[in-house]
Amino acid sequence: MRQLKLVSTVLMTSVLAACGGGGGDVPAKPKFTSQVSFGDSLSDVGSYQVGIVAGVGGGQFTINAPASVKAGTPTNWTEMTALKLGLPMPCAAQTGLDNGSGAAPGTPVGTVMPVVNKTNCTGYAQGGSRVTSPVGIGNKLFPGGGFALTVPVVTQIANHLAAHGGSFASTDLVTVMAGANDVAIQAGMVGATYPPASAVAAVQTAATELAAQINTNIVAKGATHVVVVNVPDIASTPKVTSITNPTLKAQTAGLIDTLVKTFNATLKAAVPDSAVVLNVDAYTASKDEVANPAKYNLINVAATACNLAFGVNPFATSGVPASGSSLACNATNLNTGVLSTDRYLFADLSHPTPYGHLLFATYVLQGMTNKGWY
Repeated sequence: MRQLKLVSTVLMTSVLAACGGGGGDVPAKPKFTSQVSFGDSLSDVGSYQVGIVAGVGGGQFTINAPASVKAGTPTNWTEMTALKLGLPMPCAAQTGLDNGSGAAPGTPVGTVMPVVNKTNCTGYAQGGSRVTSPVGIGNKLFPGGGFALTVPVVTQIANHLAAHGGSFASTDLVTVMAGANDVAIQAGMVGATYPPASAVAAVQTAATELAAQINTNIVAKGATHVVVVNVPDIASTPKVTSITNPTLKAQTAGLIDTLVKTFNATLKAAVPDSAVVLNVDAYTASKDEVANPAKYNLINVAATACNLAFGVNPFATSGVPASGSSLACNATNLNTGVLSTDRYLFADLSHPTPYGHLLFATYVLQGMTNKGWY
């Protein structure tokens, strides 16, 4: 991972230098004492890094670093921003696994792990989580089941407030990145009995609910530095671009793009930039990464770095191509010829590699620099 660290330093330095900043009239930069993160798999720093997941060398939705170097090797964008701000490596506020089988005979070893709340950790984001519904992707109650906790963002925020006296500190950097799972679920529901208009209305509702949480339970509860990252360009991920039927691919991409744009526009309209809020446009940035990979030193924006096949990826399903997850991906189960330090954009069909996370982190720090927060 040394190469990634070097690339990280060079990329961030070059981008941030181009942002400007400095000057006699710029107010003193804030000194953050904590980073508090809410959201889904894109910000999850290890909610499921226990039991069977930890046993296969996984824990984050990317190319996971070996446990022997993880303490100093950031692989998620929230880890990268925290370390750049001089803060400790983030840790998951809650860990656990629950496939619904409890201690019943035949329960697969390691698929049920007790929920543990860690009051000294403020990484609340969990893979599969939605804005308000507790039944997220990979949850035991979700179609197809799973072992993910998927605590929704509304509850993540409530849990933090309950553990920290009902408010945020002025020295907290609060990050919010959510909505992708609501979009994905709504897109998957569209069919003969569920028209696109219903999906659009549902994501508008989800965005409005997220905005209300940010305004009422984050900003109004004392947070003075809130970074809101919108939903990236999901239509450009391999999950969509790998569809072989041209007509279906176009229809799916069009629907998802409409839902993402609807969510993002609704959210920003309700939570505009202000003295205490910074909006980061991950959608436009991620779209440009795929369109202009050389601009970002990316070598592949179409294929996955991780081998997602059954028999290689521990979480793949027999008979279902590319059904594995980056949650179990590490240097030992990448595609042939791929190294963990190669600048692929995607780890699996939906999630970025550590280099992709580095790009996210750079956009956030760039925005913070322009705002005088970094």
